[in-house]
Amino acid sequence: MKEFLAVEKIDVPLEFKRNARRFLYYQLYKTSLPFGEFLEPSVRTTQTRLKSFSLEKLVNAESLQVIREGILENGDFLLKDR
Repeated sequence: MKEFLAVEKIDVPLEFKRNARRFLYYQLYKTSLPFGEFLEPSVRTTQTRLKSFSLEKLVNAESLQVIREGILENGDFLLKDR
């Protein structure tokens, strides 16, 4: 363990790098559910706040439908491919 922690550089196989990129893409783009229509910029650029919206708009939002299907119908919590 000491030798592992002391090395200057760890060689990572190209296949590992490719898998890491695929996993990151999947996590950031495929599994993320969009809620942008309910958010607006805040005072700080790193924060957002909720817009005013009706309950009907929220209930009918595609992201909420995906969550509902995931919970009630054993869905996969993913948006359908367009």
